[in-house]
Amino acid sequence: MKPTPLRHHLLAWLALLVLLAITCGSAFVPLGKLNIAINFGVAGLKTLLVVLVFMKLRGAAPMIWIAAILGVFMLAILVSLSLADFVVRGW
Repeated sequence: MKPTPLRHHLLAWLALLVLLAITCGSAFVPLGKLNIAINFGVAGLKTLLVVLVFMKLRGAAPMIWIAAILGVFMLAILVSLSLADFVVRGW
């Protein structure tokens, strides 16, 4: 695997800073439930940037992709089970 050019890292870092500014800015704008959707979307974009650029998953072997997808799948299962427990409880 050849090293990633410094330019890619700098562009990803700048993109992460812009996404951080959007996240912080959305905290001060009263958009109701749209704030949650915006913040989840921004978090997904940040995750994609980190995974593709800094973890170099873009040029990885297929087995690494499978391991990454399984990790996301297991995280989704854990979050859904936690949310199910939270919803079922009678507060």
